[in-house]
Amino acid sequence: MSRISLSNLMFEAKSGDQLEDVSMELVSPQMVAICSNDEGAASSLEQLITGAGKVLDGDANVNGHNLKYLRRHHDELIANLAEIDLRGRTIEKAIKKTCRHQDGALSLEATLKMLQPLALQADTKIAALNDSQQQELKIILLLALRRPIVVVGQGLDQLTESSRLTMGQLLKDYTQKTNSLVLFTSENVSTMMRFADVIYYFNGSRLTSVRALHLGDGVDCTVTVTGTGLPVEMAVRMGAHMLEEAPNETRFLYTGNIQALLPLLEQSTITDVRIEDASVEDELMAY
Repeated sequence: MSRISLSNLMFEAKSGDQLEDVSMELVSPQMVAICSNDEGAASSLEQLITGAGKVLDGDANVNGHNLKYLRRHHDELIANLAEIDLRGRTIEKAIKKTCRHQDGALSLEATLKMLQPLALQADTKIAALNDSQQQELKIILLLALRRPIVVVGQGLDQLTESSRLTMGQLLKDYTQKTNSLVLFTSENVSTMMRFADVIYYFNGSRLTSVRALHLGDGVDCTVTVTGTGLPVEMAVRMGAHMLEEAPNETRFLYTGNIQALLPLLEQSTITDVRIEDASVEDELMAY
């Protein structure tokens, strides 16, 4: 089991990013999404678990180890997508070079099996892969290292939509089968909601909210209603989080099955309804 424990933490990352008074307990197996209005929180957490920074106050440990230990040994605990390079002329050679001398890494044969849903072949030249395929291969190599904590960052955002679904599900399966802890972030709320078990919301360096997700949860959407007569109290009971209310327009974030909400939007005094995927900004206003 992997565990990241932070208690009233004040942390300054090597990059200058910070965490302020953050308390959180991340325990495997989980996919954890970091939702923030900038990259500072995700970057700080990434640097924290690799020991790249200093604790100014509070406590932090990863699998029972402090930052001093992590500076020397983070390669034993953590695999970071940002550190994966594609070396070698072919996919097979890239796998061999990445996993060489890595204790506990998957065999070549086992790693190639993970490539099967992606239609990538062992003898395919790296130079022949497009950007999305190269990113797919990097994520496969990341998982092949079999580390208990995996940092994906915004890696899923660099994939095509269909590839993102495939790789996100692969990460979820890996998390459960290997009892691992996977950390990622995204500019796309639907990506976080589809694959995370829990979302941590940050406003800058401060943790503002934690939201556990459950199987069958839908993807949040932002609803803009033009006109009057929306039964606001009923909408809130059904999962609406009000964002803006004006005399002739109401915006809210909706959590749940949008079909259940539709009867409330059929008032004769409502002239227009616009339903869009929720943005990170809207999520942070609600949570």
